[in-house]
Amino acid sequence: MSYFTALLSRNGGGTWRARDVDVEGHEDVESLTQAVRLASGGDAHALLLLEHEDEWFALARVDDGDDTRVFVSDAAAAAASPYGPALGLDPEVDEDSEPSGDSEVVADAGTPSEELLRLAGEDGIGVSEAVAAVAEAAGFGEVLDAM
Repeated sequence: MSYFTALLSRNGGGTWRARDVDVEGHEDVESLTQAVRLASGGDAHALLLLEHEDEWFALARVDDGDDTRVFVSDAAAAAASPYGPALGLDPEVDEDSEPSGDSEVVADAGTPSEELLRLAGEDGIGVSEAVAAVAEAAGFGEVLDAM
């Protein structure tokens, strides 16, 4: 199975930077949050993008002092993946193939809840195109393309 991960972080100045983070092996959201905070080098905002081929995508946002906010485009598929526990998903509970989590996760970065749900839904565009649309709206499209 092919997964793509990217960590984008920005400081108070608003410049997005690509960062490396290992998302494998995290058993819960708290462990993933700690890894993202460490990898973001103290930046105030970090957004982890996780994409599985053209099946599903996840966004995990870590901001200073806030709880991690997670959105997945297909809860059942993400829960069944090796990343399910790190995204706060359980295959026994998350059995529906529909979007799940905080659909407001990138609303302040240019993708309102309704648009994110549309991108993630059955009538939406492909996974790669959905992630690219979120990146463009947030202003880190070129940074993501360079990865």
